[in-house]
Amino acid sequence: MSRRHKLRPRATSSLPEPCDCISKAWGNRARGRGDGKLPKTAAPASVTVQVGIVGWGEIAQEHAKHLATAGAKVAGVVSRRPYLALGIPVYPSLDQMLAHVDAVTVAVPNHLHAPACLQAVAAGVPVMVEKPLLITNEQLKQLESTLINTSVPVHLGYRLRHNQSMLKLRERLRNVRRIRCIYELDIDKLAEGKEWTYQYSSTGGSFFTLGIHALDLARWLVRCRGERFSDLSATADSTSPSADYPLRVSLSGLLPNGIHIEAGADLRANLSSAIDLQVEAEEGAYPDAALPPPRLEDEPDEYRALIGDFIRAVRTGDIDPKEMEEVLQCHRELLAAREQSDVPS
Repeated sequence: MSRRHKLRPRATSSLPEPCDCISKAWGNRARGRGDGKLPKTAAPASVTVQVGIVGWGEIAQEHAKHLATAGAKVAGVVSRRPYLALGIPVYPSLDQMLAHVDAVTVAVPNHLHAPACLQAVAAGVPVMVEKPLLITNEQLKQLESTLINTSVPVHLGYRLRHNQSMLKLRERLRNVRRIRCIYELDIDKLAEGKEWTYQYSSTGGSFFTLGIHALDLARWLVRCRGERFSDLSATADSTSPSADYPLRVSLSGLLPNGIHIEAGADLRANLSSAIDLQVEAEEGAYPDAALPPPRLEDEPDEYRALIGDFIRAVRTGDIDPKEMEEVLQCHRELLAAREQSDVPS
């Protein structure tokens, strides 16, 4: 069962406004009710949702490209580079931006995702966070106590869920017995322009750079809703002078319905971007020549759908507690796998 979040009115910014404000008529209606409550409709279709972006790297700019298509506008950016000439307000901190936006997206180094998410939720602002949501047990505990009962839409940057081949595959799968999903990509290609990618303290290691994508895709394909693995096992190997964590990792476990899942990441040198996906099932077994695996050229369409889905949730206020539990459970499995594989924390 889903819940609904009501979009709260924004404060008037003292910074120059680069784009249209949220509809004055709707804003006045929200602020002028005598009972102090927000209107039942989170955001009418005629209203342009104002979105703030935390970060301004490659992925943050990908978010920005697709916001207009989704009926939203970039109303501000949080960056340590105040000299950015973007034609919109550049804030030194998320705290200073939150009062001036209707929603935020987060695209910064992994270790900063959980704090940004918690800050947005505490302010009552819908948030979409790039994966992973968290990388430590401490962050997990903080998020568990906040997100399970949150009244704010919280989405994750699981773009592979929006890949057209994967959507078709999910619909045709019946009686799955086993899934294997390994995400391959040369770490040097992944780290271009992002030196922090080589650092365990910033990324959480291979389980949380690409392993999160692989595990979520596998669990999503079989429609997991927070189920826990039994018989969890994990491995990690292959080091590199450039990174301070193992580049090849995997975990496997058994779902309560008997489906065996293996997922992982391989960031060794000279690997092209590829997703090695194998599905054993009564119907819909994969690979399938009619459904090509996700490719780099698919990313713009995946992000377009991802951003559109988030903005729809901002407008409708829809919240899915079971999906939030699935997000947290996926991260629990990765934390347990990393610990079991003796990756230093």
